[in-house]
Amino acid sequence: MGLGNLVLFIFSIFFMVNRKFSIIKSLKDQKVFLLIIISVVTFHVIEVNFIDSYATSFVGRNFAPLFQSFEDGLIAAVSHYWSMPLLIFFVLVYIVIYPFTLWFSPLLFLINENKKAMKSLAYGLLSIYILSLPFYLFLPVTNVYTYYGIHSALNSIIPSIENFFYHTTTQNNCFPSLHVAMTLLIAKSSSFTKNKRYKYFTYILAVTVIMSVLYLSIHWITDVIGGVVVFLIASAIINYMNRVERDILTKIVPTIKDRKRINDTVRTLIERVKNECSKMKLNVIPKLVGSVAKDTYLKNSVDIDLFLLFPKNTPREELERNGLDIGRKILEDTEERYAEHPYVRGIFNDYITEIVPCYHIKSAEKKVSAVDRTPFHTEYVREHLRIWRRNDVRLLKQFMKGIGCYGAEAEVEGFSGYLCELLIIKYGSFRSVLRNAQNWKDGMRIKIKDTRRDVYSFNDPLVVIDPVDPNRNVASALSREKLHIFIRASREYLKESKISFFFPNKIKLLPLSKIRKKIDNQSFIGIKIPKLNIISDNLFPQIRKSLKSISNYCEREGFKIINTAFEVGKDSIYLILSPEKLEIESTKIHKGPPDKEEEHVKSFINKWSRSRDTVRKPYKVDGIWYVEIRREYTKLENLLRDKLRYMGLGKDIYSSIEKGFKIIPTSGLVVDELREFWTRYFDKRMPWDR
Repeated sequence: MGLGNLVLFIFSIFFMVNRKFSIIKSLKDQKVFLLIIISVVTFHVIEVNFIDSYATSFVGRNFAPLFQSFEDGLIAAVSHYWSMPLLIFFVLVYIVIYPFTLWFSPLLFLINENKKAMKSLAYGLLSIYILSLPFYLFLPVTNVYTYYGIHSALNSIIPSIENFFYHTTTQNNCFPSLHVAMTLLIAKSSSFTKNKRYKYFTYILAVTVIMSVLYLSIHWITDVIGGVVVFLIASAIINYMNRVERDILTKIVPTIKDRKRINDTVRTLIERVKNECSKMKLNVIPKLVGSVAKDTYLKNSVDIDLFLLFPKNTPREELERNGLDIGRKILEDTEERYAEHPYVRGIFNDYITEIVPCYHIKSAEKKVSAVDRTPFHTEYVREHLRIWRRNDVRLLKQFMKGIGCYGAEAEVEGFSGYLCELLIIKYGSFRSVLRNAQNWKDGMRIKIKDTRRDVYSFNDPLVVIDPVDPNRNVASALSREKLHIFIRASREYLKESKISFFFPNKIKLLPLSKIRKKIDNQSFIGIKIPKLNIISDNLFPQIRKSLKSISNYCEREGFKIINTAFEVGKDSIYLILSPEKLEIESTKIHKGPPDKEEEHVKSFINKWSRSRDTVRKPYKVDGIWYVEIRREYTKLENLLRDKLRYMGLGKDIYSSIEKGFKIIPTSGLVVDELREFWTRYFDKRMPWDR
């Protein structure tokens, strides 16, 4: 047995083990799992050698006759068909190869740094033993060959092997079969490794071990079934313990220390606000809202939202002025932002903090501005989101972040935090949201609670009626593109859960040489303008509007635009067009009226017959009049340079262009500042697949 294990070990070292590994790092990372395995094995040896005999005496009964009564000697009959080659093979499997995998598997997982496989083995072993121990102690079942008085196949091949073997087991600890459960567990644990050789080896071994315990007349069929059932229960536990979500939660759920610090910060902030209001003799109620108030914030992404509730009779100008004054006095590095009215964003105790003035109203229907309903959102979530589902919200938020769909701001056009919370309230859990979302289509309508509001009065890609204000679609900011990404991500995550859905790999930038090769095969032209000093919620809609207007104008002039994109750099904004051609033919065919419209035809002929731009005078084809005319612009570069100001740009984009702009040819777009842009543009993989 020792020689066989040594041979297997030497063989496995050459074919199964990674050449580079850090045993110290592995021990540090997997010490808990090793401790669990060692503890279970130690207790098992103690149970076999010291406890089992007392438990058997206490029970005072052997339950083997019960098994024999409905198996009717089926396994015992197998001994009549023993053959020496098969006996040798199955004894070696049972006595040599199987024990080898028991100690070599954790060693291999340790050396190869297969933390998930080791975790599976540790928790699986603990689960199997906890489930099996009551049967070993209080349902003693003698093995088949002992019960029938059959000569031991083990001793016939390896004399006196049982003297050693029964130091680790007993003749009456048969149900459920630990051999069956453990060999299946090892195969299951190996499935979490990338070592295909060892994985397939354990799969084959699991089958042969089950065959060996039956062929050698050791276990009853009932024992084998019991071992399989115990393994299946342990397997379900392993699947739960190994879910990606459990690892993600350790990264995103705030610790007790985190919670204490932010709670202390909020208390201090509220006291400061109250003191300022007292000094200014203002009747204002500070109210914490947002994810901190709802306890759905992410560990490393904490924003504090404090609303100042002014009496409803406060003049709007006074509310805005006093709200801004309080924010500026309390926060550091402040900037003024604008929702329906101005508010202050800054830093307080190293946390990003917003102090927002609003009106104190009794219900959302009586709001003066959209901001006034936010406190009601907070109260609704606190009331309807179960405490144990807060981490599901965190998972959904981080999932949205990982796939690039989190945030209702114009830069992202994705899912707001409030929308994530409502989806968990609606569907119950993170995975349940994904299971439902994978089947969504454009125009999906969702009601969180019954309301008379007609969901079809909204015309957005996704409609989620606000339970606080039924006249509002919570998902109104969500773009069709981001909805489709979320649907696809939901479908793919449910097929294969990966940590990269939550924390995608950093994009690897393409070298400029590769970008140049890719660009040379296509047509591009860029417009570079100075970056605007306005908030992103105003900037990005204007960029998108301007790009669409530019594209439409170019199309009308005969330049077919295949695609448009933009990049906001540190100091500049790049508007990028991908036309079918950068230069087009000098003439075009202009369609006129049908022949039956005599007045229009007359006017058409008169106009174009005298025009200097006419290349071919008006002519008729199939009852329709046409004329061939000279184009004003044959080069897209010239059109953009001369007409950009007249293309229906956003107000601030127009102001920026007035300060100066540059038309950049294809070759000029291959610059360091655009490396990340081009990498994203040409790399069509989703964030989780990179």
